[in-house]
Amino acid sequence: MPAASPRSLPALRQLLHERFPRATPGAAEPLATGVPAIDEATGGLPRPALTEFTCAAPSCGSSLLLGALLAATRAAALRLALVDADDAFDPDSWEPDLLEHLFWVRARGAPEALAAADLLVRDANLGVVVLDLRHAAPAALRRIPSTSWYRLQRAIESSTLAIAVLTPVALVPSARVRFELGSSSSLPALSRERPSLAAALAPALRRQRTGTAFAVAG
Repeated sequence: MPAASPRSLPALRQLLHERFPRATPGAAEPLATGVPAIDEATGGLPRPALTEFTCAAPSCGSSLLLGALLAATRAAALRLALVDADDAFDPDSWEPDLLEHLFWVRARGAPEALAAADLLVRDANLGVVVLDLRHAAPAALRRIPSTSWYRLQRAIESSTLAIAVLTPVALVPSARVRFELGSSSSLPALSRERPSLAAALAPALRRQRTGTAFAVAG
């Protein structure tokens, strides 16, 4: 599991091809996440599409969600790219088997993270791209133009790629689906195993686009 620096973004594609020389074709249907509340609401991550997860409270389960996506892509024989905007990912806290299919990009803030994601979504070797902006500076997030999000959407229209964006507040106008992770885990709950905790996540469906319209839940 290499960590790549976006200082040389053009080199990311070459590195991906060297590590994952064979692309794995995906399916058109949503990718099941293993989190019942998500899979029952939308079937999983829609593909090709952006799904936004707003993390509205501390310890709301975003790391558990990431673990569920690692397990889901591992089971589906897909590659997952994690674009880590503020070096928040701790690989030592995860089982090595879950990291075998992970491509980890350590960015320096939201602009570099978005630039890296824009490159990665164009690579057919990947099945899921996770853009983690949970800890990005609010001012930097506010400066992201809406056109950047629509550019990501257009880039994957002919693919079967799923993009999951983790944000501190609702941010992504082009997201087909938006969930909110709003409840902090209690201390007794934290003693349970991670798969059990992930299965108990209850993200609320806040937005689901069908066709050109938005359906708002909650």
